[in-house]
Amino acid sequence: MNIADLHKLTQEIINAIANKQPLLAKTNIAKTQELIDKLTDSTTNNDELVELSKYQTLVTLLNNKLK
Repeated sequence: MNIADLHKLTQEIINAIANKQPLLAKTNIAKTQELIDKLTDSTTNNDELVELSKYQTLVTLLNNKLK
């Protein structure tokens, strides 16, 4: 799994929210957060960490939108 997979999962969350599929969105949010955690733990590259933090912020905002 890498940043491209992260982008794909995030887009799936956005599509699920737009299509009013909250259960699918929540499932993908959980998968995405798990992937972000794995990637954060395994990288030492500062640029990747910045990119991951952007995705983390976006996923958090999308999760809050579902509440």
